[in-house]
Amino acid sequence: MGTFRRALGNGGVMLLSQVITWTATLVLTGALARYLGNVGFGNLYLATSMALIFSVLVNFGLDQQLTRAVARDKSLTQTYLINSLAIKTLTAGIAYLMVISLAHLLHYDSTMQHLILIYSLILFLNGYTASFTAAFQAHEYMVPPAVASIFEKVFDAAAAILLLSLGYGILAVAAVYVAGAASNLLWQLVLSRRKLSLGLPRIDRAVVRVLVIGALPFFLYWVLGSIYYRIDVVLLSKMTNETVVGWYGAAYRLFDTLVFLPNIVSTAIIFPILSRLSQNSRENFSIALNRGLQTMVIIGLPLCTGLFTLARPIISFVYGKSEFLPAVPALRWLALGLFVLYLNSILGVALISLNQERKMTVAAGIAIAVNLALNVALIPRYQHVAAAATTFFTELLLFGYLLHYLPSDLRLRGSLSTCVRVAAASAAMALVLTALRHQPLALLIPLGAAVYAAGILALGVVSRRELQMIVREVARRRAPVEGEAVKV
Repeated sequence: MGTFRRALGNGGVMLLSQVITWTATLVLTGALARYLGNVGFGNLYLATSMALIFSVLVNFGLDQQLTRAVARDKSLTQTYLINSLAIKTLTAGIAYLMVISLAHLLHYDSTMQHLILIYSLILFLNGYTASFTAAFQAHEYMVPPAVASIFEKVFDAAAAILLLSLGYGILAVAAVYVAGAASNLLWQLVLSRRKLSLGLPRIDRAVVRVLVIGALPFFLYWVLGSIYYRIDVVLLSKMTNETVVGWYGAAYRLFDTLVFLPNIVSTAIIFPILSRLSQNSRENFSIALNRGLQTMVIIGLPLCTGLFTLARPIISFVYGKSEFLPAVPALRWLALGLFVLYLNSILGVALISLNQERKMTVAAGIAIAVNLALNVALIPRYQHVAAAATTFFTELLLFGYLLHYLPSDLRLRGSLSTCVRVAAASAAMALVLTALRHQPLALLIPLGAAVYAAGILALGVVSRRELQMIVREVARRRAPVEGEAVKV
């Protein structure tokens, strides 16, 4: 019950944080589209994608190793955190030089190169922030990173919209992103000294060696995975034109903002729990894994169904210009891929918790080979829609691979039944939304949520006893941001 209460408390904090940050991001995305148009929006998205590709070199697989080790032994917090930050100082410098060199080699114009030069400073800041977040996750204490994320996203939206309204351009927006990332890091740095009881920093060469060697399988996986997730944007920029990149960026930007579910359920909650349980209780590990999968299905399937069904009104509402409507078919393919990605995130952290990260490296290698082949073959004819469809088929391939390598005693007990009933409730929601698709989006979203909620209650997806338990727990933790609600 203690694990459940911690998970519920952390989930509540993260969900509240995500609602606020998602809203701020959505507002900013719409403003960027209106002020920059599809070409400027595409250029900004290309710059962010370039930085994200090289961010894997910064993280170097250190964050997953840090979370897993500290979740098992809290006394390792300071040693692993400080030495991870030292390693990232070097890797961030290398990554920064590589990304600006690549921009030059690809012969991007001077504005694009300056945009990448400014935005890529975020490699240092996000790399450090990720280490602090990993330490907080290991302690199952999610308030500091949640509050820091809220401040960053709200600051980004407010400052960027203000500068755009005053006539500043895309380079100013990139500078705002860097400033927002710095504020996030500063917040976590200040709170970590008190919440994680950190003392004076000390570099330990032996620990650095252990971290670097242990990070290599993670590093290879994230290198391949990062290329898989972002190479389509680079290919589109060289095989099509800026307008097509803008269409794809408009669809993928929404896809990106909805990856919050794996960040909450699998990374922030399930991963530290599974890492701890993998050492002492196989049965409880299996229960936690299946509960995580069921949670992902219950929340993720209707979300992705709604995104698919309402793709056109969502694009129209967020971007406000008809020039972005070609993004609709791409968004529908990405909605399908998003749900499979949700499932893959749970299966992936399960294998990592069991020290099977080498299998994840093989999975990423397969993904990038398939993804590259399909993109190169299909982009010339189907452009941004091909890139989105390729994402879906690659995620589907990964799902089969991960499911195959999940140990047989951990197979999905009860999850299949939950998935069928959730699918039925989601289908009912989709039918209602389709029938009323000409109504305002502000009416369709709450109506769809109500239909789905009625469906899962009628089909017994969530029992009355579970609902009462959740309500009691939420009531008991009325003020999680004040501290102990989610502490270990």
